Amino acid sequence: MHVFGRDRTGMHWQVQKGGGFHYYRAEQLGRPLEVAVVLGGDPALMLSAVLPLPEDLDEVAFSGFLRGRPTPMALARTLSLRVPSSAEFVLEGVVPPGERQMEGPFGDHFGHYSGAAPFPVFHLRRVTRRQSPVYPAAVVGKPPQEDRYLGDAAQEMLGPLIKVIHPELRDLWAYYEAGFHNLLVASVEVRFTKEAMKTALGLLGQGQLALTKVVVLVGPDVNVRSFEAVLRAVQQHFNPGEDFALIPRAPLDTLDFTGVRMHYGSKMILDATPKADLPAGRAGQPPAGQPAPMTIDPAAVCPQVRAWRLLADTLLAVQVGGDGKAALQQLLPLEGLGGVCMVAAVSPDVRLENNAELLWGMFTRFDPARDVLFEEVELRGAWPVYRGRMGINSTFKEGYPEPLTMTDEIRRKVDERWGEYWR
Repeated sequence: MHVFGRDRTGMHWQVQKGGGFHYYRAEQLGRPLEVAVVLGGDPALMLSAVLPLPEDLDEVAFSGFLRGRPTPMALARTLSLRVPSSAEFVLEGVVPPGERQMEGPFGDHFGHYSGAAPFPVFHLRRVTRRQSPVYPAAVVGKPPQEDRYLGDAAQEMLGPLIKVIHPELRDLWAYYEAGFHNLLVASVEVRFTKEAMKTALGLLGQGQLALTKVVVLVGPDVNVRSFEAVLRAVQQHFNPGEDFALIPRAPLDTLDFTGVRMHYGSKMILDATPKADLPAGRAGQPPAGQPAPMTIDPAAVCPQVRAWRLLADTLLAVQVGGDGKAALQQLLPLEGLGGVCMVAAVSPDVRLENNAELLWGMFTRFDPARDVLFEEVELRGAWPVYRGRMGINSTFKEGYPEPLTMTDEIRRKVDERWGEYWR
């Protein structure tokens, strides 16, 4: 909530947030929406507030379910609302219809600054608090940061519930390194042709999972939390001509800056599940066994490549100092890449040797419709058919917001006061 003055702030309701849906309805009716902003509380309440629960499920009621007893509530002083009595602070106010003000930019968990945009305005009426209140805060930025553990806890809790809707699902994992929404891996027991693709499309229609940018489908025996295991499944079972789906016009997370405009971009699905009715692997790649070794140095072949790293003999990550797309076009058709079936170009600020940073650099800086390319693309009517290696241009592009990094002054201050923070 961007502070505009003593009694006004922005109300940063991002896409797919319950409060935003309430405001949408109030604005349709031409009414101001009463809002109580709750800062702090017991852990069950705070966790419930950030969980991607179904739209009509009351988060306060769910916190009582987690705790094993109801959440104590009290009447607000100036609103016709009840608020959690364990809150550290409560900000009481209203959000009028039709009022917007530029808010941001903010540093957030995608590791970049979000773009400034017009959001509704919160008019503060009163602040109430506990005696000696504690202001809750979390550090966010380039992962890993503190919010990683909230996100991981959320998916550990809600993952089993999705299996009620999709019994073919064996496991599901969103990678914190990619900001959660940018990479989702699902293991699926495929019972009929293209059931895995059906599962992916279904997941992309479920609540906040609808904001996912990349879905990778693997078989039921693959560890979805191991990126190397996922890559090995891609090596064995992904054939782009049959197993790649692009959704070019789709909703994106508010924090995703890679689309053509806010909330508007593209998604892709990679089906790396075993198929009983189709040959496994990409064209020209054996369905099983050890992939062919790489016999060339990418930096020697392509002058723009400053450094490179090979993951699971499947993904070649190259650090590019220049045009990422041009570098990929030069690298993809090379015979000496052996069993490599994916090449990702990242910018020089991404350290290839750091697994978390590499996934962050790969998955937060590309729009599938504009930044993914293949060795060959054929259009059969309205049906695009892809062949060969897949390239992902994840280099930093003009118009992207700056990465969230700490200044030397902040680093120095934290180092000097580190001992105070844990007293």
